[in-house]
Amino acid sequence: MENIYEINMKNVERDVDTLRITKKSPIVEVFSALVQGNTPKLNGKIVDKSVEAIKEMCSKALNGDSVARSEINTIIRFSIEPALLERIKLFSFMGTYHTLAYHEAAMVKTYNYESVDSRFQASSSDVPFAALNYKEYPIGTQTISGGFAVDYRELQSGNFDGNVAEGINQVQTDMFNKCVYFVTRVLYDGIKNAKGVKHFHEESGIVKSSVDEMLKTMRRYGRVNICGDFSVVSAFNDFMGYKTFGDTTIPFGSNVVADEIRKTGLVSYYNGAFITELPNSINFTKLNKDGTDYDLYLPQGLLFFLPQGSISPLQIFQRGGMTSMAGEDIVTRQHLTRFDLEIGADVARGMEHWIGLVSDLNYEVPEV
Repeated sequence: MENIYEINMKNVERDVDTLRITKKSPIVEVFSALVQGNTPKLNGKIVDKSVEAIKEMCSKALNGDSVARSEINTIIRFSIEPALLERIKLFSFMGTYHTLAYHEAAMVKTYNYESVDSRFQASSSDVPFAALNYKEYPIGTQTISGGFAVDYRELQSGNFDGNVAEGINQVQTDMFNKCVYFVTRVLYDGIKNAKGVKHFHEESGIVKSSVDEMLKTMRRYGRVNICGDFSVVSAFNDFMGYKTFGDTTIPFGSNVVADEIRKTGLVSYYNGAFITELPNSINFTKLNKDGTDYDLYLPQGLLFFLPQGSISPLQIFQRGGMTSMAGEDIVTRQHLTRFDLEIGADVARGMEHWIGLVSDLNYEVPEV
């Protein structure tokens, strides 16, 4: 897949962890608290000393000191990384999540059963028993990037919870949404393009008969979680017997279900399956195809059926931690700080049938 998550800069300088600053340094704790608008839980003298040190770094950075700029970027990176990685751990809901060191390769483990022809009773020979074997194969990783223009003068003046705080929050949100989209696209491609047995269906709209057939199939693999964008999971409201015609609401199902829809906009269960809405954030940096509104990060028309308690074929890898670099924007000549994170994902070969997918053709699935 092409790396589309890039920030164009020139005179790029990569930042490295300095000997002075680590994740546990007091200056990192002070900075992280201040940009969140909180009071640091440290001795007042340590807080004052840390603030003065940050102001001094900013002053040097404005004068072209690359070491000072690297130190500031390191502090910002240590502030961003914990919250971002905590969000990414939510991938465990969709599949198996792995963290790797920089020197480790992403190895997908795929399982298969052998000798499954077991009988009720041995006749003239032993009964064959099923054996679960596995093999591994490597995959590449995708660099997910985000960044913002650091205003050194603002930090130099002691304003920590202004534009810098907003930039940090935006980087966390933007990079997380890009990671989720990347994994979702990998999952879609893996199931749709699978050879052999697969549980994939696409048609215009989310149709009850297709959903029921998919759910019946996937229940054989375990208790099912159904998840997708609001556009597709909201279709279950109609399946439960709750419709609105003009100004007239006609609940011809359970009153409990009708109340749940009124309060949350969705039902949470359908025929024994949990229904979960995948948050789909607005991408304010990109317009939709028609140019009439802002685009969304995730495809809207994908409805996944994920069995619980089974070996997940979707395997997600996060390699190393976050890295940062700084440079000058080619167009605006602003000083940008860029953050990168390596993510890998794959649907284990031969196990694609462990996940069901219904795709609504009314919504496009953009390429990565």
